[in-house]
Amino acid sequence: MEKIITVPLALNINEDAYQFLGKLQYDVYSCKENVVILDFRQCIFSHAAFTAYFGALKSLAQKWGKDVVFYTADNNVRRYFLDSGLYSHFSQSTGMHRNKNSIPFTKVNLDDESLIDYIGNILDLAPITLSEKCRDLLFKNIYEIFSNAVEHSHSQYGVFACGHWMPHKKKLVFSVCDTGTGISRTIKQKDASLSSVQALDWALKRGNSTKQLSDGVPRGLGLSDLKAFIKLNNGDLNIFTNDVYYKCSVTEKITSLQYDILGTLITLTITADYNHVYILREERS
Repeated sequence: MEKIITVPLALNINEDAYQFLGKLQYDVYSCKENVVILDFRQCIFSHAAFTAYFGALKSLAQKWGKDVVFYTADNNVRRYFLDSGLYSHFSQSTGMHRNKNSIPFTKVNLDDESLIDYIGNILDLAPITLSEKCRDLLFKNIYEIFSNAVEHSHSQYGVFACGHWMPHKKKLVFSVCDTGTGISRTIKQKDASLSSVQALDWALKRGNSTKQLSDGVPRGLGLSDLKAFIKLNNGDLNIFTNDVYYKCSVTEKITSLQYDILGTLITLTITADYNHVYILREERS
């Protein structure tokens, strides 16, 4: 038996897309069919931010005894899925991504030395100039996102990452998606009085550490410095976890969603800036 789920005409980074992705995971989990077809044939744009999420969904579905299959038209969506390496993951083939602008789709392994190169590739593609200390800090922050996703989210079914440099939009985007408990639910397990929105808001505040709790996501997720950088860069930080969507650009907004997912999707978008050198506050003379 098969269940067909039609993907919208466009998946941009906005609340509608995250509402769809939340319902998508719920439909895959709850359906009686053992094959779920994601029909992208009417979709003309799927943001690179969501590629890691689709890879994670494939892994989750397998654990639920189901298989997720893509149907695509011969268009830019199909070509991007091929170039990013997502199709290789879905077909379990060894094909490599083909686009030099891709941060290739990968299943993250903290013990793999190639992760260091992978993060280095992200920063090398970033269309900005960083001081050595600023690069080191961003590297540490990004590594901590991976570390939290692998070690502290209780992610049983894998952590996935993918990204892309978009030369026409002059933006670099990359995402990390785990299949674990989720940030809000982890915090709420320690403080049941908090709503999902309050729990995520607590986790994002500088100085808050779940080391104050007995277990969970430590050190404010490594996102405090990234938030400050994003606001300076006019970029974006998006977090989708459980039934909450958080967006940080010039301003910040946390929105409750209808469906509660497993895991967390974190997306960082860096805007091209060739006129400034990014340095740490303490480097200023």
